[in-house]
Amino acid sequence: MIKFRQAIFAALFLLLCVPLFAQNNYQVTLLRAAPGELGDLIEYVKKQKSDADGNMMIMRHSQGDHWDLMLMTPFSKPEMHDYSEWVDFQHDFLAESEVSWKELLEKDSEAGLYHIEMFNAARGLHDELLKQRAMENIYYNETNRDGNVIFVTKFGSDVDNFTLGFYKDMIDFATDPDLTDKEFEDAALKAGFESRATIGLYLRKFLVGHNDTIATKVN
Repeated sequence: MIKFRQAIFAALFLLLCVPLFAQNNYQVTLLRAAPGELGDLIEYVKKQKSDADGNMMIMRHSQGDHWDLMLMTPFSKPEMHDYSEWVDFQHDFLAESEVSWKELLEKDSEAGLYHIEMFNAARGLHDELLKQRAMENIYYNETNRDGNVIFVTKFGSDVDNFTLGFYKDMIDFATDPDLTDKEFEDAALKAGFESRATIGLYLRKFLVGHNDTIATKVN
């Protein structure tokens, strides 16, 4: 089944690749290791990263979704990798972002922890969901935090978009800035929310599905 999906994925990539080259496009691969194979899988993808001159981000699941590893590489041509020797599940898809690979690597160089949120938009509300993600980034920026990188799925997944946050460690992720309640509230209003307390409720209006994952870096 994995090889069949790879063949279909590669064929459709060939049809799509010409108009995509001008954008920041990324191949995302989600892997779930077969029992007892995670260690060997990690060693394989580490070698794969080395062979690609470091042009791969490897994220190891800590808590959240069901995959073990998430791989991200810049997309330039259809290039499928067969992990079937080590995995029970492989899912490849194509996404785009306004953020370049160089910028992603700069963020990644200082990160040890990732927060990955994958979203399934309600019917007809994809654009509104993207607007909400942008509003939340404004809120983060106004509260002295880096926003999340927003990716939009172009092909291969029922995930409409996902965000990737970069953090040094769990303490960095879990610690709020030293601001007053009023400063947080003002930031939420400036970003376009009704209040700080309704940010999460506003997001839910646009969703039929949402997965949160914490992952650590594999060097």
